[in-house]
Amino acid sequence: MTTIVEPDNHETVRTLTGRPLLQVEELSCERSEIPLFSDLSFSITQGEIVRISGPNGSGKTTLLRAIAGIHRPVAGRVVWELQEMARRDPATGPKIGYIGHTPGLRGEMTAHENLEFYSRIGGRNSGKSPMQCLETFGAAHCASLPCARLSAGQRQRVALARLCLKDNDLWLLDEPATSLDGEGVDILQDFARRHLGNGGLVVYSSHQPLDFGPERGSEINLADFQGAASEC
Repeated sequence: MTTIVEPDNHETVRTLTGRPLLQVEELSCERSEIPLFSDLSFSITQGEIVRISGPNGSGKTTLLRAIAGIHRPVAGRVVWELQEMARRDPATGPKIGYIGHTPGLRGEMTAHENLEFYSRIGGRNSGKSPMQCLETFGAAHCASLPCARLSAGQRQRVALARLCLKDNDLWLLDEPATSLDGEGVDILQDFARRHLGNGGLVVYSSHQPLDFGPERGSEINLADFQGAASEC
């Protein structure tokens, strides 16, 4: 069972340097009782990025969901700031922005309505309006359109615009460049560089590396941790 251990307050995540802010310790995960990867450990500190790679079915999405606390691993734990507190305080703990493999948008709602909804739920608001976030990702022209009518690339831009709405410490991004054109990829990379420059953390999965700047972090290939894992 995973233990997520959080710091006394989120300012710690923003200010400490040189120490691991997030550690994954000996993590092992399964899907439908099929082993995916085992004994995976890594750490990440302020302003760093980790790219998760590996063949289809190796567990990239499962790993991101485990870090987010959505998927329960069979072994190991996720540790924030190495302070093993007995309780969790959602009001002061680190905040996670998760963009999954699917956009997570209601098709009958407009792009603006979707972002307005996300602005009203948990997390620290960034102070930016839904329209400002859409403008940041070049999707302002989609604001009044139902998401069901948008192209795959437009929906991905709207989904990524959710990152603007909240002041999150850690971004977990599952294939974030999926369906984006060249301009969309440039916008994503530039926005992520600013997040990293402000001390944020990024863990993302992708078959191809994205350019978030030199010496930002490292790559983990889940094929190296499969052991007896199934190839399916």
